Amino acid sequence: MARDNDYRNTTYCPVLDKVEEQKNALEKEIKLAFPRTKIIYNKVKERNSEYHKKFAKIYNNKCAYCGAMWGLLPVESFEVDHFFNEASFPDTTAGRTEAGRMINLAWACISCNRGKRGITIKPPYDDLLNVDNGNIATVFKRDEDYYIQICDTYQDDEFVQQFYDALHLGYETRRLDYLGLQIEGKYQVEKDEECKRKLGETLRILLKKRNRMAVTGGIQ
Repeated sequence: MARDNDYRNTTYCPVLDKVEEQKNALEKEIKLAFPRTKIIYNKVKERNSEYHKKFAKIYNNKCAYCGAMWGLLPVESFEVDHFFNEASFPDTTAGRTEAGRMINLAWACISCNRGKRGITIKPPYDDLLNVDNGNIATVFKRDEDYYIQICDTYQDDEFVQQFYDALHLGYETRRLDYLGLQIEGKYQVEKDEECKRKLGETLRILLKKRNRMAVTGGIQ
């Protein structure tokens, strides 16, 4: 059963905690170190930077949209996402500054980030699909086979369906990412060495299958 009924979390995943507060603190840290910085995005997007790692940690190193985890997937599979896409802002310095504020950024896998790039989120969906406060977990759920599905309340909502399709949330790889997380979590707490070995081997096979599907299916 997903922890706190959040489809992004398995039994073993920590819940997101004070995300907005942590993001504000990181933005202050960056501004203190770089007083002339206007676009915060530029300081957190570089994968080798300390701020990129700190930003990912705020999201427990997991995609804010599908729950895939950096660690099971390589760091190259993740990016810093603009929740409101850049097209939602004026193509000016002020617009780019606003788009790149910490409050508008989220940690995301490449598939989710690039899939939603063309999606313009407007009210009331900015609140409904909020990834920081967990509202998005009231829109999507895991079914008994661990696929991500749209909750019954929003089955007929065209924008929710568009968002779901654009981010490929129904793909088999999303299911395998979740199963991988569940097995990895069990592996970490398992005390019996033989069981631990079998779990490790199962995880290796699952990730191999997942990565093969990602290549052939064109999704990361």
